[in-house]
Formats: sequence, C-alpha cells, structure tokens
Amino acid sequence: MDVLKRWVRRSLGAALAVAGVGALPAAGQTVVDPLYVCIQDEARIAVIDMASGAVVRTIDLTELGFSSNAKPHHIVGEPDGAHWYVSLIGENRVIKLDTSGRVVGQIEMETPGMLALLPGEGFLAVSRSMSAVNPPSSIGVAQLPSLDFDEIDVIFSRPHPMVGAAHGYVYSGSLGESRLAALDLTSETVTLTDIPGGPHALVQFAVSPDGGTLVAATELSGQLMVFDLKAPDRPELVTSVNIGPMAFDPALAGDGAAVWVPVKGANEVAIVETTGWTVVHRIRHDALRQPHAIAFSSDGSRAFVSNNNTPDHMAGGGHEAHGEGAAGIASLVEIDVASREVTNAIQLGRNLTGMGVRVRLPGGGGQDGPPR
Repeated sequence: MDVLKRWVRRSLGAALAVAGVGALPAAGQTVVDPLYVCIQDEARIAVIDMASGAVVRTIDLTELGFSSNAKPHHIVGEPDGAHWYVSLIGENRVIKLDTSGRVVGQIEMETPGMLALLPGEGFLAVSRSMSAVNPPSSIGVAQLPSLDFDEIDVIFSRPHPMVGAAHGYVYSGSLGESRLAALDLTSETVTLTDIPGGPHALVQFAVSPDGGTLVAATELSGQLMVFDLKAPDRPELVTSVNIGPMAFDPALAGDGAAVWVPVKGANEVAIVETTGWTVVHRIRHDALRQPHAIAFSSDGSRAFVSNNNTPDHMAGGGHEAHGEGAAGIASLVEIDVASREVTNAIQLGRNLTGMGVRVRLPGGGGQDGPPR
C-alpha cells in the first residue's frame, strides 16, 4: 500500500500537467529524451521526459483541426528528433509534426496502423490498424522527406505488425493468416514466409540491435516467436516461447539481452532472456491493466509501459473496485529496469496505445524504435 501511495502522489503533478497546468515547456526548453504516448480515445498525445518521468506537454489533435475520433495509434521519431510521425486511424491518415507540435505534412491512407522509419533508406512504412476488419492487403510506403506515397501489396489479409531493420528491409505480418512478409522497399520486392501452426494473429515485431533476429508477439497463440535473419528476405523460425494470453508489442532492452513483452490478457510484463529464450521474470502491478507497448529510455535504465484499461477489461473483473479502473483511465507505468520494480504510474487518459521514441541509427545516435 505504501508503494501504491507513493506512485499515486507522484502522478498528481503529471495529472495537473495533462489538465493544462504547466503542460507546455517553458520557452526554449527542450526534452533530450522524449517519449510520445498516444491517448487514443481522447485524440491527444502526451510528451514525456523519460529522464524525469514527467509530462512536459500534451497535444490536443482537435486543436490541430482533426476530429475527436482521430484515434492516434502509433508514433515514430526521426533520429535527430526534428520531426515525428503519427498514425491516425479515425482520420485515415499519417501526419508529420515538428518539435513544436505543428503539422508539417500528411499522408492519406485507409486505416493506418503501425509505423516503421528507415532514415538511412529514406522511407516510412505503414501497416493497417488492428481494428480494421477487412483493410486492403497492402502496406503504405512514403519517401522522405517529400512524403510521396505509394502502396505495396503483401498478398495476405490484415497486415498489422511493422518494423524496420538496419539492412534496409521492413517486416510485416498478418492478423488473419500465419504469414509474414519481408519487403525490400528500394526494389519493392516482397518475400512471404509461412509460419507453422496457428492461428497466431501476429501483433507486432521487434528486431535485435545487430539486425540478426526478429521477434514476433502473437495475440491468439500467446507466443513470442524468434526468427533468424541471416537471410534477411527469408526469416527462419528457430524457436517460440509461451508468453500468455494476448502477447502484445515486444521491445528489446538496449543491450539486446532480453525482450520485454506486454501480456495484455494477464495484466503483466514478461521478460525473456535472449541466450536461452526463456521467461526469467514477470512484472505484476495494480497499474498494469491491459499493457500494450513498451519503450526504454535512451540510457536503458527505465522502461515505460502503456496500458489500455478499456471498459471490456473492467467488465472482466479484477480492477473495477479501484477508482482508476472504474473510470477507465489508463496509466503510463514506469519501471526501474535493474530492479524490475514499478516506480511510477501516471494517469494520462483513456486507452493508451502506441508510443514513439527517436529511431537509433546503426553505430549510435537516436533511440531504439519503434515500440507500437
């Protein structure tokens, strides 16, 4: 109870910031290690200073001319932090913003979902939303910085996960079929790989820092699948780990020694070590309610977890006795990576989904990306 009181007290200042009290940075203030958090059901984006864990500003998309049903879902940031990109499911577009939160470009695309930024190749790749029942079987590709846009057919239904790798490929997969696609965006070549078993429902991917391993979290089979990328166009399944119900957006810790996986159906975060591919720890806390995505601070010392805490989750029991659960307000949970203890939980709004950080380039510079 004392721990719960401490993080609730720490959340009060952040809650005031979300409400508008001190929400915007002072003139000239910059955030060295920013985290962008989608508050999907409120058409808002919170900007977090990962060094302090504080909310430094919020961006209301309705004030930028979008509807209250904009549904911001996923974010990626350029390595230098000058611009960042947000998928808006409800607006059928991806927008480009500068550091002041001003829209400087946009792409029209039916039900965009996950984003992958390949700065070295000059591409932004976009998948489809999980909420889209029958979207086109293609992904979107925008050239940078012009945002000239086209679509590439991946020949399977409901392409949702999306991640880029240092060798110039992006990878997507299907929510409806046990297949993934490796895409060389320069040549627009698509190579398909069938995955045994299923149905799996591929939710999201992550690639190891050396570009040699792809991991995939699955909603229906509750697994973390591990693929070898020695042939980048043909990922080879080498093992799978049972994670739990509704495994969501995986994220590799900065040194690549572990994968952290939100287990949405169990309200916990599983930590999988990458030498033997076994679950070594599960983080549980009252603020973890349908955990969705994970992002690490640039120094690797902190992990941040977004949570949905949607009404269907509350109806399932377990949290409805708490004030936060009853209101459907979700928290951004901060975890100390070394101790694996929750150190803070900031109530941001309804249905926190994807988050974004600066993409890290090979050899350093920028932050790992993207988490969903």
